Amino acid sequence: MYLIEQTCRQSGFFALCDSTLRSDPRSSNANLEGLAKISVEIVIDKANATLNFIVDLFKNVSDPVLYRSYGTCIDSYGASVQRLLPEAIAALGSKEYATSRHDVATVATNVNACDEQFSEKTPFSDRNRLVHDLSLMSAGIIELLG
Repeated sequence: MYLIEQTCRQSGFFALCDSTLRSDPRSSNANLEGLAKISVEIVIDKANATLNFIVDLFKNVSDPVLYRSYGTCIDSYGASVQRLLPEAIAALGSKEYATSRHDVATVATNVNACDEQFSEKTPFSDRNRLVHDLSLMSAGIIELLG
């Protein structure tokens, strides 16, 4: 558990990192690379859940402007869960840490692209913030690997 605390203090998101990693039973026996992988897997889970939530909302959108905005979010999250995050996991496995870190950080950029479509809070704003922060937290953990 000391490694979790030490890692999270350097992640840029201590409270989120600490609670997230401690909630996953695999973390207690993981090394730094294991914690990085667990954190990316959590981003995958939360990004998939957010994508599914947005898709469900999208089904009831009739306004053309909202339709495009939701479509942008679906595209952004789709790229994240179908390409970027699986690539980040694969890059971690082959010790290509810079690539993994870049892919995970790009997920945060994609979330920002979604958020920028709306001038007001959306039903998924809090989910976006969580995925954004988890992505940057994961990138911070991966950065510790080299």
